[in-house]
Amino acid sequence: MTKDSQSPSWVVLKFGGSSVSSREDWNNIVGIIRSKLQEGLKVAVVHSAFKNVTNRLEELAQLAASNAHHELLDELKDYHQDMAEQLKLEPSLLAPWLNSLTKSAKDIVEGGELSSALRAKVVAHGELLSSALGAAFLEQQLAEDNKKTKWLDARDLFISEVETHSNINDQYLNAVCHPRPDHELAEQWSQNYDVVLTQGFIASNEAGETVLLGREGSDTSASYLAALLEAKKLEVWTDVAGMFTTDPNKIADAKKLEQVSYAQAFEMAEAGAKVLHPRCLSTVMPYHIPIEIKNTHQPLESGTLINGEEQNSRWVKAIAIKQQVPVMTLLLGRRGQQPKTLQKVFAIFNEMALGCELLASTKESLVIAVETSNSVHDKHILNDLSVKLAEMCRSVLLSHSAIITLVGCPSSQALWHLLQIDAELPEQWLLLSQTSSDQHLSFLVSDDEALDIVKLLHNHLIQ
Repeated sequence: MTKDSQSPSWVVLKFGGSSVSSREDWNNIVGIIRSKLQEGLKVAVVHSAFKNVTNRLEELAQLAASNAHHELLDELKDYHQDMAEQLKLEPSLLAPWLNSLTKSAKDIVEGGELSSALRAKVVAHGELLSSALGAAFLEQQLAEDNKKTKWLDARDLFISEVETHSNINDQYLNAVCHPRPDHELAEQWSQNYDVVLTQGFIASNEAGETVLLGREGSDTSASYLAALLEAKKLEVWTDVAGMFTTDPNKIADAKKLEQVSYAQAFEMAEAGAKVLHPRCLSTVMPYHIPIEIKNTHQPLESGTLINGEEQNSRWVKAIAIKQQVPVMTLLLGRRGQQPKTLQKVFAIFNEMALGCELLASTKESLVIAVETSNSVHDKHILNDLSVKLAEMCRSVLLSHSAIITLVGCPSSQALWHLLQIDAELPEQWLLLSQTSSDQHLSFLVSDDEALDIVKLLHNHLIQ
């Protein structure tokens, strides 16, 4: 079915936890949605859990394994009921999801252990609870404008697919969906609703079980919905007004970027710029759906537009930083890098749903950076990893470092600029990688020195 050019266009608005956690936030959201409706657009909203609730639910799931979760459960119930009162909504709206959360925690207690499936089921309640209130508030406010609002369960919209070599943790905690444009569904919604609201971060598998889309998965959900509706635009509303040349919370001189290409935004997101999840970009790129990042608290301020326009540059466009990156040094002994040894190492990472990047190697050692940000993990995951790796290595050393990435110009050009800096740089750094597109250069530095190095590089490399 082809898209009807006469049908109303959709815009997808994603609101993160920092954008939905107060009455003032919701007054801003209503204003933003009204402005889109006045433009003749239909609006699809993707709603995150309230701020810090996902972490608290993860903690609750851990505590339930030893039946020590009751106090935290009561705190979460009180918090959401307080939010209902702040929005002048009936707390009874929350009852179905609070009952479901209580039952899910009880299932963990009765089972005596925390499985990936039960962890996903518990943590998903953050979005289900918050979106129930969000939809009710929008319905109440927009009824004055004669606009119809509909709450939708994301688990009915997005079904995960089991990827080759994925492990059980990834299947439940870092699931992947592949939505395609559904013009018939978009038209049906257009005829019946002005605003639809659904949850970020959650989906279901083919068995109907709840799964999660990985940490910061609400961006991914928003891109899935934009692809499904083949939206005119995806707007990501957060607490900063766009993407910056580096983290503005850490470097005061950071400059806002007015426009970034999909490829550059992807490199920045992969390298640690937390404004956008990299999976979000790869979903909308094939459909040429632009993304705009805006500040919920200052909705009139211009943001950053991400689209397919690529501008060649000889200068670094942005500097991304990841801090507290776990780095494993494996001393392998005489077995060294035999194929079977390497296979076992990476099999352990896969079994534990951890990403890794080979940083450096000798005949008898490997240095690997551990990627834990995409999945929901407990705090003991690195210790468990060390124990498993120690079974096949002479010793395992765990440290924490920072990865700095220069984005926006060829890596050889970035390296040339580095060599021109007339200032004291680290005596040692380890080159990590350059992409196949040759548009980024990354290196490892001491975590203690990282921010000073970024500030120095920003002063010299950003024009």
